Amino acid sequence: MKLSPFTSAILCLFLAVGQAVAQSSGDTDSIEQIFNNVRIIIGDGTVIERGSVLIRGGTILAVGPMSGSNVSDGVVSHDLSGKTLIPALVNTHAHLGWEAYGDWGSTLFTEGNLTDHLYRHAYYGVGTIISTGSDKEDVAARIKLEQLRGNIGGARYHQSPGMGSPGGGPNPRFTDDPDYWGVNPVTDPEQAVRTVKELAANGYGIAKIWVDSRDERRGAQVKLAPEIYTAVLQTASNYDMRIIAHATTLDDHKSLVNLGNRRFIHMPYDREVDDEYLEMVKQNNVYIVPTLGMITKREPYYIPAFQDPFFYDQVPASVLESLEDNYNAPPANQNAESQQRSAMLARNLLKLKDHIILGTDAGAVGDFFGYADHVELSLFVRMGMTPAEAIVAATSRAAQAFGLTEVGSLEAGYAADFIVLDANPLIDINNTRQISAVFLRGQAVDREGLSTRWALED
Repeated sequence: MKLSPFTSAILCLFLAVGQAVAQSSGDTDSIEQIFNNVRIIIGDGTVIERGSVLIRGGTILAVGPMSGSNVSDGVVSHDLSGKTLIPALVNTHAHLGWEAYGDWGSTLFTEGNLTDHLYRHAYYGVGTIISTGSDKEDVAARIKLEQLRGNIGGARYHQSPGMGSPGGGPNPRFTDDPDYWGVNPVTDPEQAVRTVKELAANGYGIAKIWVDSRDERRGAQVKLAPEIYTAVLQTASNYDMRIIAHATTLDDHKSLVNLGNRRFIHMPYDREVDDEYLEMVKQNNVYIVPTLGMITKREPYYIPAFQDPFFYDQVPASVLESLEDNYNAPPANQNAESQQRSAMLARNLLKLKDHIILGTDAGAVGDFFGYADHVELSLFVRMGMTPAEAIVAATSRAAQAFGLTEVGSLEAGYAADFIVLDANPLIDINNTRQISAVFLRGQAVDREGLSTRWALED
């Protein structure tokens, strides 16, 4: 959102008089901090070249141009000269709990693994995650409750239960696994209505539907019928529930938009988007998660994680060795078909860029937690978006897509969730990797401690 004159005035007031200082060192909710002399990328494209951010506890009090006035002794002051501050990233498509660097399955979905994934995202500056359609209800509910109580940190955790055809979802193993919960089978419109009502009654405000068949995704699965997802969308609208659809063809995208869907996991991959679809997306304010990292990892220009120093802090040496040993290198040169497909994806992304939001599929396809978010940002830019557009897609627009009103932007009243960068990402999007510090809920993430702990897990 745009910086308002009122917000700037409020900041100057705080800077001038330094009012409302911390009442006690042990009361973290009352501690005030100010981050001065820093480039601030608000989240909507607005940039303040030499600004200040004032926070109390976990909330932003004011954002604006830096004032020369002194603050009171009770306010903790941080001089961030030469650095850049951006909102913590918002990942709208991940699958937490199921993966541990090549191993995958329900036995891994424990409180410990799920919590670890929240912290791995936080290490890389991801402040909010929507885990889409793959969470075991009992475990996830306990972690969510403990996070709300303040006993667990890491990225903010939002669950998104799934609905699909019987035996459907992302993998038949999900519904064959007796310990699996995430995909609710819906066989007819009546069952779809009942399922949405049950999810709403249990407090879920986001849900996922798997629409495409596994024939379109290298497998066998019945496609979710239009009359069923129509019932889902219509019922969800009565409960202010936001639906995100897993769909990969242009025809399915068009059908879903016409029936009221406004959020998609994956772009159309089967052919280039046409003017009709572009107009539908524009007129209906549709949001799309392209998951470029998942698609391009098989192409020659993709850098495997084990070759990227930015990934090393998260894993012990044995994991890097295992990833390297099990890596199947792509051909040295792209064939004509692959080149054409990459060019089509780039054209589609550019046409849809004002509707793109961040999501990685991390936890489902080997896109590693937190690290993959920065890979996705670099792919956004490589496919033609500007760094500023990529940051908007990963912060404010991603939050807006799901009605998350306290994250994704740096302005008064929002959560104090942000990344301090050593270099300007507007010059080079890869500068999002130059992380000096991450603050979530107004507190610095102990990145050094996390890195040390993970290195010892060998």
